[in-house]
Amino acid sequence: MPDPRDHHDELDPGASEALGARVAAAAATVYAPPALRARLAAQRSADAAPRRRPRVTLPALAGAAGALAAVVVAVVLLAGGGSHGASTPSVDDAVAVALARPTAPAPPVDAGDEHLVQAQVGGVQFPNYGYTWPAWRLTGARHDRLGGRPATTLVYRGPAGAVGYTIVDGAPLPEPAGARHVRAGGLELAVIRRGGATVVTWRRGGHTCVLATRAPRAERQLVRFATWA
Repeated sequence: MPDPRDHHDELDPGASEALGARVAAAAATVYAPPALRARLAAQRSADAAPRRRPRVTLPALAGAAGALAAVVVAVVLLAGGGSHGASTPSVDDAVAVALARPTAPAPPVDAGDEHLVQAQVGGVQFPNYGYTWPAWRLTGARHDRLGGRPATTLVYRGPAGAVGYTIVDGAPLPEPAGARHVRAGGLELAVIRRGGATVVTWRRGGHTCVLATRAPRAERQLVRFATWA
């Protein structure tokens, strides 16, 4: 049922003309300044002129729709709706960068403590594994953003191959599905396999740490790395 409020501001054309006639008659008997009379006369002339409705063509509608679509796409991209938005990253995202090639030189050893190197994320400093295991040396680093969060990776190379160690800034990441838990060195470690790689992940200082390697039979060494202190 139509809502009577939808038409409360509209008048029937005949009623509008009658009202205009009554106003004109009243105006003739009431004194008004010449300027006001001129404005009333001009208004009556404008009301009497035939009105043409604007024509909207199909090409114009298509152009407007195209412009609207472009605006929607721009808003989605600016809001981070693309594949690189600021959604919560996963451990699998950290594994991907841990296994990637380094893009920056290796940081130097910390002069104040040779057990560590001059690189940290959120107060969690990276270790110098070569201090304890001379066969392992630091070969490079990379800096990424996962879901808008900084993530730093150091790459160590030893007899069996390369191991990437990634620390993701911010709150701990959700634990990966299918993880096997190992308790060692006072830490709760999660061990997973991803695409032929062995991964050990844990939490330190409120952040997620990830060690990953494609070297065979590497779980024991990764556990040693994770619990090193």
